[in-house]
Amino acid sequence: MRVKEVADLVGISVRTLHHYDEIGLLIPAQVTDAGYRLYSDTNLEMLQQILFFREIGLPLKRISEIINDPSFDRLEALELHRKMLLDKRAHLDKMIATIDKTIRYTKGEIQMSNKEKFEGFDFSHNPYEQEARERWGDEAVDKANASIGSLSREEQAGMTEEMVAIFE
Repeated sequence: MRVKEVADLVGISVRTLHHYDEIGLLIPAQVTDAGYRLYSDTNLEMLQQILFFREIGLPLKRISEIINDPSFDRLEALELHRKMLLDKRAHLDKMIATIDKTIRYTKGEIQMSNKEKFEGFDFSHNPYEQEARERWGDEAVDKANASIGSLSREEQAGMTEEMVAIFE
């Protein structure tokens, strides 16, 4: 398939496919003498994999590292994507249920406890961790997490208070 055909099939831009080729993420199976990029079924499978990784928020550099790793297992990656998407769907279903309940509560149709008002919210993960991993590497972030994890709750609370004071 030519680049335009792939772009139309997938719903991405030709420029995106050109970019993927330029950075070595998705190299077409063949380039004609006239310069047309031709994509094989194997290329399409790899593109699907790339787009699955993009869907879960991975940056292109990390995707390249993963799919070019000799130990990369496509089936294992697909199963992991499926699990992650099912988890995401379960989370979204819980959030929608909380919104629906809140709407009924706001209309005066039901009572809602304070705990119920916050079902589905999960702040246990650090939204900046992925960025930190990209900037300073997994080892540095894992070391920092271990250091913080070894602190007592009181010490962690004190550290949080210090950070808030610095921020303010």
